[in-house]
Amino acid sequence: MTFLQSIFLGLIQGATEFLPVSSSGHLLLAQRLFGIRGSELAFDLLLHLGTLAAVLFFLRVEIASIVSSLSRRDSWAAPSEWGRRDIWLVIAASIPTGIIGVAFHHTVETGLTFWGIGARYLVLTVMLLLTNLRFRHKADPDRMVWWEAVAIGVIQGLAVFPGLSRSGSTIILALVLGIAPRRAAKFSFLIAIPAITGGALITLTHGVSHLPGLGPSVAGFLVALVVGYIALLLVERLVVKGRFHRFAPYTACLAALCFYLQYLG
Repeated sequence: MTFLQSIFLGLIQGATEFLPVSSSGHLLLAQRLFGIRGSELAFDLLLHLGTLAAVLFFLRVEIASIVSSLSRRDSWAAPSEWGRRDIWLVIAASIPTGIIGVAFHHTVETGLTFWGIGARYLVLTVMLLLTNLRFRHKADPDRMVWWEAVAIGVIQGLAVFPGLSRSGSTIILALVLGIAPRRAAKFSFLIAIPAITGGALITLTHGVSHLPGLGPSVAGFLVALVVGYIALLLVERLVVKGRFHRFAPYTACLAALCFYLQYLG
């Protein structure tokens, strides 16, 4: 792997892990259009660690609040704060995500077609357009109950299929459920931590190859970290300002591209 290829793959991983455009769908399109092979397992794991570091740094205040709540006497934080209650909500979301991910992991690896990816990009496009509507907020939009976390975890699990964005799907469902935009975005980022970690562990079960070299490895990791952090800032800003639907034309073009590539055979 060349230095430029490692940077390019780090850019794809960092940007598409959190933007509502499907990272796995982009990787498959990059392989087809630019002849770039999927990264070696060890390097793929390194890129995921870069995006994991990005989300941990981005949520450092929320994570610190959750950790500090464990030593407080009060059982639950106020709905607008992050506390130990969020640990249980993350667990509730992560269980269905893990079950779906493990159950369909082999299917995802062996049953991919551009027709299927394109169809899922169309579904994602419609979902993004829905965010242009005004959703009814709950009486307490910062408060999430367990079944809402489970529902968000289910849709996060389904995003294992290329073309369905993990962050896009979870944020959109949270908004539909009446959860406040900032809370919806940050909860999506929070449950990405066990999801990315779980994906890395699945990668380890396949065994890992050697890293491509110190230079490409460091470059890929840093690019994934920095670009991932910028993507997190952008997504939160667009969700809060009600402009998440602006990604819809892009995902619609990706759907058309997938159908065209399938037509070419």
